[in-house]
Amino acid sequence: MYLAIIINYMWDKIKQLTDQHGYMSGIDRMSERVKETHEIFTPTDIVIDMLKNDVDSFAPQKTVLDPACGDGQFLVVAKWIKVLHFNMTEEEALKDLFGVDIMRDNVDLCKKRLGGGTIIMGDFLNPHRELVEQTEEERLLMIDMFSNQPTLDKFMV
Repeated sequence: MYLAIIINYMWDKIKQLTDQHGYMSGIDRMSERVKETHEIFTPTDIVIDMLKNDVDSFAPQKTVLDPACGDGQFLVVAKWIKVLHFNMTEEEALKDLFGVDIMRDNVDLCKKRLGGGTIIMGDFLNPHRELVEQTEEERLLMIDMFSNQPTLDKFMV
């Protein structure tokens, strides 16, 4: 019984910490942008329900990569799982978290919400693609980190 109370407290705390960091704040969510970019932003409760079923995936030194990180909703929850469940420091947790997004405002908000981490502007599916607001450092990181990834061509019909 006490274990259930502690576990529920942890998830409540993760929700509180995730929501206090400005989920979807300050980003234009106009329908035209959504049509153009196909952005989907997942509410905190749904993210927690998805991630709490496999907490061991967030153990220390387990890498978490969100290839379309948006404002960081999944990465923020992953960070707090690492900190609260595995007793990692925020700095240790951030070393395991990586995010990529094609939109500059999403990248900037994700970095702000996480308090750091390796969050870069780029196109995960096409790492050599240069984006308008992408920095040279981000362009080079994309090529270095993801240019040898398997292509999806063999799965396309």
